[in-house]
Amino acid sequence: MSLNVRRAIGIGLLILAIVGTGMWQWRAQQAMKQWDPVVARSADLPIPVRTVKVDKKDHEETIGGTAVTMPALIATISIPPSSSEVMDRQVKAVNDWPGSEVKQGRTIIEFESVLYKQVLREREATMAQAAKALEITDKLFSQKAASGLQLESAKVDVETAKLKLELAKRDLDMCVIKSPIDGVVEEVNVVPQGQVGGSTTLAVITQLDPIYVQMDFPMERIDGLKLGQNADIVLDAFPQETFTGKVMRIAPVVSTKSRVLPVTIEIPNPANRIKAGIAGFVRIKSLKPAATSVPTVAVIKKDQKSMVICVENSRAKIREVKTGSVIQEGEIEILNGVMPGEEVVVYGQKDVKEDDVVNVNWLDWTHRGDVDVARN
Repeated sequence: MSLNVRRAIGIGLLILAIVGTGMWQWRAQQAMKQWDPVVARSADLPIPVRTVKVDKKDHEETIGGTAVTMPALIATISIPPSSSEVMDRQVKAVNDWPGSEVKQGRTIIEFESVLYKQVLREREATMAQAAKALEITDKLFSQKAASGLQLESAKVDVETAKLKLELAKRDLDMCVIKSPIDGVVEEVNVVPQGQVGGSTTLAVITQLDPIYVQMDFPMERIDGLKLGQNADIVLDAFPQETFTGKVMRIAPVVSTKSRVLPVTIEIPNPANRIKAGIAGFVRIKSLKPAATSVPTVAVIKKDQKSMVICVENSRAKIREVKTGSVIQEGEIEILNGVMPGEEVVVYGQKDVKEDDVVNVNWLDWTHRGDVDVARN
């Protein structure tokens, strides 16, 4: 190949490179006009934005609140004052101490019963005597040898003796204290050979299976709260574990000071693994029906106001809206300001102004349409 031919080819390639660079710069300038809102606005070109339609549908929302575990039942065991002259009881044996697991009907505390058995025998004798006296008085009354007042007095004596007998039986029964529930002994306030007076709290039994969790439910979200809803619970004592329970009780009164509603959740607790008094956090999933929502990125906060940018006839229109809660990840409820079916800007909303011309054709201004055509 001659030198002149090589020179001509080189010059041609150089010209092509210069033309290509010029075309690339021109396309870059055009792209800048499309992508840069200031340039696009000055060139009277539409500003590229991306929009979504305002939607109205049912949403599943997750509501959280702090919580603490507590026993399902608490049984406080005490003894009433004695009906006899025996005022104090002597403790014979204590079979269980705090932390012991007990079954319903198990004997926890025993008292000396000799004196109460003696009182019972005396009351039984008094009852028999009163019954015999009533029988004799009734016969005399039928023979008109006793007055009606004497007969009524004999009847009262029988009823009084019967009542005292029942109290004596109760006093004797209370010499053996049994657990009224399955649970764990929380307190024992007596010791063997000690003396116990009437109305003394002997022991406290707590039921931990199932165990309850009391949650502080936000007052603003109670419209989605129902009995039987599932709940996920994470406790401070078990940070790597999530427990599952159900809402089984909803308090009828909201705390006006803390603005929360006490909600009780039941969790299975085999072997009493979870103890009462553990703090944690509860999440409850509920359905929020027919909620109007937009992506959270569409909402602009300014001067304590919430705004979105709608698109009407290819122009940007700024709307003030009233927002509700975040009802699911990336979605926020709109209480008023926009209607379902309207378009709101989710990309480029911080760059447009009121009444700007906008291009909402995402595939067009990103040139993805060309790629899709080439693929087809």
